[in-house]
Amino acid sequence: MSASASAGSDRAERRLFFALWPDDAVRAAMRAAFGAAVSAAGGRAVPDGNLHLTLEFLGAVAARRCDALETLGAALSFAAGVVELDRLDYWPRARTLVAAPSAPPASLLALQAALRQELGGLGFRVDTRPFRPHVTLARAVDARPALTPPCVAWPLRELALVESLTAAGGSRYTPLARWRRGA
Repeated sequence: MSASASAGSDRAERRLFFALWPDDAVRAAMRAAFGAAVSAAGGRAVPDGNLHLTLEFLGAVAARRCDALETLGAALSFAAGVVELDRLDYWPRARTLVAAPSAPPASLLALQAALRQELGGLGFRVDTRPFRPHVTLARAVDARPALTPPCVAWPLRELALVESLTAAGGSRYTPLARWRRGA
């Protein structure tokens, strides 16, 4: 399934990233599992609609290149797998609280590596740092809460090309194109 990324855009550049996009059930499970930790950490909770797992951040992309990104997203295949978000991490420099897998599934790592390779082949700037799969839960956090959350099992089903729009109170993430795999 795909929605056109370029339709209706009159901006010369768009701030984009590829991500795993959770369905409503996974979002609800994340909020239930991590809500107490987010409350205990203080800071600013990420709105439910913004929860995602970034695969590759592209930054500012010329709007004319969105079609190439849609084509790439539609062509990517990925194996079934489940990301088990089973730990909380606090990243002091960024002041963020994140949920992360202790052991990322091979299918997630393969998808991210394939995406990075394809993007690089198309001339997009890609991150050279090691991939650290995570879901940002809260920003402006001063310390990790002393809580152990339950595990959230997130089936690898939906890839999205997402636009980050600056809005009052923080960024808003809007999928421009989504591709669902499996049932």
